[in-house]
Amino acid sequence: MCNSQQSVLLSVPFDQVNLFNLMLPILFTVNFVATAIMVGVIWTIQLVHYPFFHRVDKDNYNLHMDEHREKISYIVIPVMLAELSSAISLVVIKSRYQSEFIAGLVLLLFIWISTAVLQVPLHSRLAKGYTPTEVQKLVKSNWIRTVLWSIRLTLLLYILVQSSFMRLL
Repeated sequence: MCNSQQSVLLSVPFDQVNLFNLMLPILFTVNFVATAIMVGVIWTIQLVHYPFFHRVDKDNYNLHMDEHREKISYIVIPVMLAELSSAISLVVIKSRYQSEFIAGLVLLLFIWISTAVLQVPLHSRLAKGYTPTEVQKLVKSNWIRTVLWSIRLTLLLYILVQSSFMRLL
């Protein structure tokens, strides 16, 4: 352990040091797994699911969209909340990867903003009925989330590899 880490750790009561040491790997694991799940989901949505919106029966399109929003929510809402809460916690708990955790949280905030400002309104308009331009806007705008989540996972993989390598030294 370097001197700066020792001085930070020595300024914190002993019981908090142990708590931080226990919490960091748990929070990182939750964050990593949630991000990995969301990367798998978003790539599937981007490459398979959203393009099929063009092929759904137009007479029942609004029913399909309602069912899609309801069922996908059971998957993505708990995972996204776990990802967000663990990302915030990783920033709050100081570590040697503080700047990487902040960058990851910033990426996640942009994902949430994109979801709220772009994808949710597009889904709401599509729930009223099919329009090819709205589906195309959804597919194009969703690349924002697809790329940002992929960058987040790459960043977390970098941290994982670096922290594993550091243990070997």
